[in-house]
Amino acid sequence: MTSQLVYDRQGAKEFNDSVSSRKNSAVDSNDATLMKLMKAYQAEAQVKYLHLQAEIEVLLQKLQTIKQQKQK
Repeated sequence: MTSQLVYDRQGAKEFNDSVSSRKNSAVDSNDATLMKLMKAYQAEAQVKYLHLQAEIEVLLQKLQTIKQQKQK
């Protein structure tokens, strides 16, 4: 009976180690996926920001042109 208890503890430890290993690899995979999504989002946000910044510059140039025409 004692030997079976020792064996069961060993089996339980192996099972727990296996579950922990799978959880860790799933977390690592989720972390990698999350990082890819964050990088993609950051790149997309930067592109949108640059487009908006360029549009602002164009509008400011148009405004300056209109002001100059009114002064004449």
